[in-house]
Amino acid sequence: MRQISPTSIVKRFGSITTRMLVILALAFMLITLMVNWVIETYAKPRVVAMTSASIEGIGNEVINSIMANISRVDGIAKATSAISGGLPKDQAIYQDTLGSLMQQTDKNIVGGGVWFDPNMYQSGQERQSFVWARDNSGVMQRTERYNAKETVFNPYYRDSWYIPALYARHDHCVWSRAYIDPATKSPMMTCAKALYNSRNQAFDGVISFNLILDNLDAAMQVWRKKVGGYVFLIDLDNRFLTFPDKSLITYESRANPQGEMLNVEAFAKAQPGFAPIADRLTAINDELLDKAIATDESRYNFAANSIVSTTNAGQISAKESKLLSALLLLNGEQSMNFVESHLVDTVAVPNDLILQEPSTAFIFRMPFTYWKMVIVKPDSALTTVANGLSSQLLRYMLLGFIPILFMTAWAFRNYFTRPLRHMAEAVADMGALIERKQYQQLGAHKLPKSNVSEIQIISEQTNQLIDRVVENEGALAEINVLLEKKVVERTQALQQAMDELKASQVQLVRSEKMATLGQMVAGVAHEVNTPLGYVRSNMELVGENLSRFDELTQHIEHLLTVLKDADASQEERDVAISATLQCCTEIKEDEVSEDLAGLVHDGLFGVDQIAELVLSLRDFSRIDESKIKDIDINDCINSSLVMARNNLKTLDVVTELGDLPPVQCNPSQINQVLLNLFNNAAQAIPSDRKGQLTIVSALADEDTVTIRVTDNGKGMAEEVLARMFEPFFTTKKAGEGTGLGLAISTEIMEQHGGKLEAQSSVGEGTRFVMTLPVAQASSQARQAPKALFEA
Repeated sequence: MRQISPTSIVKRFGSITTRMLVILALAFMLITLMVNWVIETYAKPRVVAMTSASIEGIGNEVINSIMANISRVDGIAKATSAISGGLPKDQAIYQDTLGSLMQQTDKNIVGGGVWFDPNMYQSGQERQSFVWARDNSGVMQRTERYNAKETVFNPYYRDSWYIPALYARHDHCVWSRAYIDPATKSPMMTCAKALYNSRNQAFDGVISFNLILDNLDAAMQVWRKKVGGYVFLIDLDNRFLTFPDKSLITYESRANPQGEMLNVEAFAKAQPGFAPIADRLTAINDELLDKAIATDESRYNFAANSIVSTTNAGQISAKESKLLSALLLLNGEQSMNFVESHLVDTVAVPNDLILQEPSTAFIFRMPFTYWKMVIVKPDSALTTVANGLSSQLLRYMLLGFIPILFMTAWAFRNYFTRPLRHMAEAVADMGALIERKQYQQLGAHKLPKSNVSEIQIISEQTNQLIDRVVENEGALAEINVLLEKKVVERTQALQQAMDELKASQVQLVRSEKMATLGQMVAGVAHEVNTPLGYVRSNMELVGENLSRFDELTQHIEHLLTVLKDADASQEERDVAISATLQCCTEIKEDEVSEDLAGLVHDGLFGVDQIAELVLSLRDFSRIDESKIKDIDINDCINSSLVMARNNLKTLDVVTELGDLPPVQCNPSQINQVLLNLFNNAAQAIPSDRKGQLTIVSALADEDTVTIRVTDNGKGMAEEVLARMFEPFFTTKKAGEGTGLGLAISTEIMEQHGGKLEAQSSVGEGTRFVMTLPVAQASSQARQAPKALFEA
């Protein structure tokens, strides 16, 4: 088999014919790109517009079908309101009339009734309602539990569904936000309508119907098959009514243990891929608020403030109250329009979390409820026809281009490439002569004339070049000498510049070392100042307590004087004895001696801390080895809490200290780590939040002890968490910290064979985990501390 050498491959692909073919291929690619651009720019948008129009039609059909059901419930509420308003306030009549009406409602209405405002059913009667709810078999049953004060702490007339109906200025239902039915675990909403007395048109109470939304999921599945993507609904407050994966949008809370629906903002935080849709839905609600303000700002603000202030605490947020107020204000202008389009906007989603591909979201809005429906369609489905057209057109272009390419190659090779090849061989012979410096023989190899005008021009120019080479041979030699001289001069200049650069680098390193030393001295001064202030405070307290003993000494001296005085009466002796005994009793009851002992002990502990700090500085500079002792880690935790109590006085400190064996370590260094973590936790908690510090010690296994220090501060971002153990890295303002605390703490833990780790979430807090071996290896215990900074 014939082998092709690399040289022949280079020649073949470097020929003019090959390059011409490459140019033709590039031209074809350019034409292909232009055709593709036309398809992408003009064809695909038209196809997408046609597909979008069909999706808009399907979306309007879904909205109209839901509006029909809502209109039906709205009609039932109107009829019930009219009947109830004309009935005499008699319990038997209400039970018979409304009970019969409730029995005739369909299965989707799972409860409801009449809720009278205080004193409107009967003077002096705060609560009177006629309420029905379906039992486990689906039968409507009357319930009295909402009328009993001892079983219902918050009255129904301050519930989140009751108050908006009171302020409604239209004759339609006011729909509550979505919530989970405790019995069926299905989403539910409440239709509330104001009840007016037919005689004087005074507000009597509220009519309500609880509508279960379990059939919405099945309906959304049907519509999903039609649109090809997926469909979901959200209510006025942007809380989910339906979603393909319900586990993602429901959560349990203390107020609603049966489950509660997420809103889109909270969902977008957990699922960033949903953010484009969530942002647009939030903007739609903001537009609703702006429209309400422009319509009647005073009525809007009055209703919003009233709803928040009159509902039970925490049931309606300020944001939801504003949305309800806008809905109540603007619904008077709405009508059940089944003709106009309900499409609000389309949103591009780079990577949809359900479809896992680029998609487009179509947002529809429903009148009266201001529910919103979102249809998410994959972009690939929108452009399927256009993609097929593009592939077919490109295939036909490729089949037509291949014959043209071969014909062009044959013609170019015979009429242009071969003459040029002969010329190239002659030029190669000239090059060989030049390489051997046989310039005088070049004249014998001049190129002949050619019938091709372009080749003739090349021949003439080449021959002229040969003449110039022979003529200028001497001049070229002189130029080479001059160039070599210039190269030497430039090399010397570059070497000088390199020497200057190295000198500058040395100066920069020295400046950086001086700056590092200054920051380190500032950190050490800060650490020394803390125990000094503590010792001074304890000594002041000792001085105050000693004054009590001075008072006792005065009483004793007076008593001795009276006892030695023979003329003193028995009454004077009794008074002196009583005063002395009372002073002794007060000192004993105030535990002055115990306090003095504790203060002296704590003061000595502070002095020990200063001494240990000096020792730690010596250890840090490798002057001496650290002292290793068997200690109880819990004692270190308690003593460090005492040292840091001034910084922790505004926090709730919770300790869960396990039963631990003695640990071989340097207690001063461990105390330094703990004190640094406690102070950092105190500084991380904002002033407007109730701070909590939790310290837990436990035995991880028989050879390892762990200490967890957890705060509920502002937390740290990922980029801060990645650098927090670097020397001199700090997030504090200039002058408030050196950034050495955590770096030194990490070094201390490594010297003890342990480690210091951190976990943090922004807005939730930070947890530091210290891990220490129970026993130190002999070589490790004698190890000199490693320097944080190398020269």
